[in-house]
Amino acid sequence: MHRRIQRYLRAVIGLEREPVAAGSFTLYVHPTEDHPFLNYAIPDEGAERDDGTALVAAARERGLVPRIEAVASEAPWVRELPGFDLEADLRLMTCEQPVELEAEAELVVVQPGSDHVAPLLHAVMEGFGESAPSQERIDNFRGRAVAALVDGEVVGGASWTRVLDDMTEIAGIGVRERFRRRGIAGALTAAATRHGFAEGARVAVLSPGHEGAARVYERAGFVDASRIIHVRAGA
Repeated sequence: MHRRIQRYLRAVIGLEREPVAAGSFTLYVHPTEDHPFLNYAIPDEGAERDDGTALVAAARERGLVPRIEAVASEAPWVRELPGFDLEADLRLMTCEQPVELEAEAELVVVQPGSDHVAPLLHAVMEGFGESAPSQERIDNFRGRAVAALVDGEVVGGASWTRVLDDMTEIAGIGVRERFRRRGIAGALTAAATRHGFAEGARVAVLSPGHEGAARVYERAGFVDASRIIHVRAGA
């Protein structure tokens, strides 16, 4: 399962990013955004140990932060790359049986071009403690997402990625701070997972950013499968 997950994560990001070969890695470059979380490298399948020199050069050349996301068991040596710092060591969770959770919110699917796109992105980015989305990001929204509405206000959202090899990733799960602890994040996670399964997935995967989020995802039917590590080069 570990290799299958890494293969899926590599394939799905390759659908919308420019792949750049860089030693034992492929750097995936977003077409419009330079945010480190949208531009990162993944070790190639079966990649041998690499010191990251080619990756650093490829990223710096494009004005990007050299950053790697890797399923830990597939490339454990990434954790010890010279010049890179460990950014996160996260649980990697999967779900094979979607559930339904109740919440104090109305859940609606958000399609590209919907009036809910901008409020959705604003709510999710606020939930992550980030600045408001650019108009370009709003205009270029092509995701599969579900939004939570309370009294008509979009207060959070979650998304799922394109199904490949019977797998989807649940991501972008965010809720405005004042609407937390109402079960909304769990309901969004479960809803996004069900939509992914409706499109043909048999396994959903996600990575919680902290233990509190992991407990929410457990209620939505997710269990531990592996770990994923994020590293980035120092300044």
